Amino acid sequence: MKTIKLNRRNWLKSGLMLGAGAVLSPGSLLAGTTGYNRFTGEYEFSGEAKGLKAKLNANENPYGPSPRALEAFRAAAVEGNLYPFAYAKEVKAIIAKEEGVQPEQVFLGSGSSEILTMTGLAFGAAKGALMSAFPTFKTMLDTAVGIGCDWQQVPVDNELKHDLPGMEQAINSATRLVYVCNPNNPTGTVVDGAGLRSFCKEVSARVPVFIDEAYTDFMDDPVAVSMIDLLHQGHNIIIARTFSKIHGMAGLRIGYGIAQPETAKRITAYATRLITVSGPSLHAAMASYTDEDFKMMVKEKNRAARDYTFAALQELGFAPVPSNTSFMIFPIRMEPETYLQKMQAQGVAVRAWVFANRNWCRVSIGTLAEMQTFIGALKVVHKS
Repeated sequence: MKTIKLNRRNWLKSGLMLGAGAVLSPGSLLAGTTGYNRFTGEYEFSGEAKGLKAKLNANENPYGPSPRALEAFRAAAVEGNLYPFAYAKEVKAIIAKEEGVQPEQVFLGSGSSEILTMTGLAFGAAKGALMSAFPTFKTMLDTAVGIGCDWQQVPVDNELKHDLPGMEQAINSATRLVYVCNPNNPTGTVVDGAGLRSFCKEVSARVPVFIDEAYTDFMDDPVAVSMIDLLHQGHNIIIARTFSKIHGMAGLRIGYGIAQPETAKRITAYATRLITVSGPSLHAAMASYTDEDFKMMVKEKNRAARDYTFAALQELGFAPVPSNTSFMIFPIRMEPETYLQKMQAQGVAVRAWVFANRNWCRVSIGTLAEMQTFIGALKVVHKS
């Protein structure tokens, strides 16, 4: 187990440090070149979305929002002149009832990204360090590093899964919070519920554990993987969920967190004073939250397109990592920037990383037709 500590100074200089052998932000080797995003630490599609045949770089749901959500959004737009405080309270009450917690334990944000940002500020302000696997979704960690906190990185294991024993061992007096994205982004791997539950019970007695459950709805048994039951038992766990993925509402910007009451107060102290989620979005969320038929449709179509992509990649000689999400990662045979430019020339947007001494592509799972377009583009690119 190897732990890397990234602080603000090193974060700003990460492009230079990778050349010295450090395992830092993916893509740091070519920092500042076209297609590299210094804030997110990865390669990404750098052109405009216009004219794309398949936009597969942002894990967007190609099927949503649901008809119920759209109807509710349109109906609520006539009240766009009013602040939506009452509707925010209603959304929190609905979530609290469904999850078996108190409304004061639920807090809303403009997508789960705002939940992650608030938490990064709340715990990063205490200096010390936040811990996570590497690679993982970085919004919270980048926020904390940006205000002077350190980032303790524990590389994923050989199966690209969280190294939970290594993470537990690496916790020290500087650790303020442990972040676990499960299923993980960008690897698509998942830690089994029993193993993660045991880890959370042990670790949360020392420091809070934040579980990012943005993609659990794509799994066969989301309840088995969720750590919400640990909140019921009084453990210091923070859960984040989003309406951006299976609900197809990424552009409507709504997510939520659930925590113990005192922890929720600590996090929301860093929230914008007026609610950042619009009234129509709150109405759309209420309509979509219980739309089980729509969520099942999305899950089934995602699984079919994902299975096709996995098999097609294997046929082409790639080694995709089994995914539990709406995206997939696999090693590529060329430099990330070159790869992205060539895929862009074929009208396909994807993302790329560098970690574990390999170059990787992450492709979002779109419709079956979009994935066929992706595979066709990949055949052309890797023959060139």
